[in-house]
Amino acid sequence: MRTLFVHSGGMGDFLLACPALAHLSHNRTVTLAGHRERLEIAVEAGLAESAVRLDAIDFGSLFSTPSPRLQAFASNFDEAIVWMGDDDGLITQGLHACGVEEVRCFPGLPRANWTKHATAYYLDCLGLPETDGFQITIAPNKTFNGWIIHPGSGSARKNWPVERFAEVADYLQHRGRTVRWCLGPAEEAFQLPDGAVPLRLASPVALAHCLAAAEGYVGNDSGVSHLAAMLGCPTVAIFGPTDPGIWAPRGPRVRVVHETPWPTVEKVLTALP
Repeated sequence: MRTLFVHSGGMGDFLLACPALAHLSHNRTVTLAGHRERLEIAVEAGLAESAVRLDAIDFGSLFSTPSPRLQAFASNFDEAIVWMGDDDGLITQGLHACGVEEVRCFPGLPRANWTKHATAYYLDCLGLPETDGFQITIAPNKTFNGWIIHPGSGSARKNWPVERFAEVADYLQHRGRTVRWCLGPAEEAFQLPDGAVPLRLASPVALAHCLAAAEGYVGNDSGVSHLAAMLGCPTVAIFGPTDPGIWAPRGPRVRVVHETPWPTVEKVLTALP
């Protein structure tokens, strides 16, 4: 069976859907559609065959008349799983019109009153059992080592103060550890401490190769933290306003530090492996 798996959310949300994707990949050939640079992580990890951008297949034409490009693309699939609300039925109707026999649409995020971990949401939607110990494998960057600090996230409210990350970096460096600061588009305006060495990479896949080789990682409730955890990197995830019971990174070597409004530096240092 050939399956189109459409997910246009943030990297963290997509990674939380990856246990469900892994189940599907056991007996399906899966193509991903969404933000290609994020989805390529799953391709690199062997969970999908390929990834495409939504605009490259004219996905938006579903909301009017499916374009010839979309029809030609979608006709290759037996089923489509789309992580978007479809209350008006336009997505379902449009994909059926393109020749996709089975179409399932679900909201991209758990509902507001969801109380289980977010990974369970994606599994429950598809009628799949919950998975313990989920992990992805990506080859480590052979030239990289040391610690990675990621001070950002998709929302400023989820960011532990940068000056506290600086204290963690000082602690590690005083013990002879190499520290690199992971910066993406959301962190370009961050004022890093003097002497901080940024880690700027061309893609999320390049970051995944570095995280797979890292000695350890410290970050917020963010997509990068989910990626580090799923790769088996020793991960310290710092939570303040969000609920780790729903959003905590999952992996074999994760420690979550949670306090309202924020944990102290001392508590984060205690969690370092």
